[in-house]
Amino acid sequence: MKKILIVLVVSLFFGPLMGCQNYDVAATVQPRAATVQKYQGVIPCADCPGIRVTLSLQQGGRYSLNEYYLASDNVHNDEQGHWSRTAEKLVLISDEGEKHYFHPQANGLEMTDASGKAISTTMSYRLRPVEAGS
Repeated sequence: MKKILIVLVVSLFFGPLMGCQNYDVAATVQPRAATVQKYQGVIPCADCPGIRVTLSLQQGGRYSLNEYYLASDNVHNDEQGHWSRTAEKLVLISDEGEKHYFHPQANGLEMTDASGKAISTTMSYRLRPVEAGS
């Protein structure tokens, strides 16, 4: 089970580097929100209690993604880039070219694998909206 979790976490973070299909989302992109949208959640981690993920979608198409590894010595990753949203998915492209995908849900976002498909697991990969001012 631990090996499966490690493979899953590695594929989530390094899968986009192995090559993704490039496609033009410009024709199906929904208008960007007029205000900052912020999401937060704790996702599974193979060698720690979890990873607290905070995603801020900013007006103008920029995003900030922060990952903080719980119960570790202040290990964290910070990433920025551009976002776009289609009817089926939210696409994040970092300034370094890495891609992350999320499926919009009624009450948040669900992280997907490196190809944009749902992760088949009983663990939660959901980010919930954070109230303004939080």
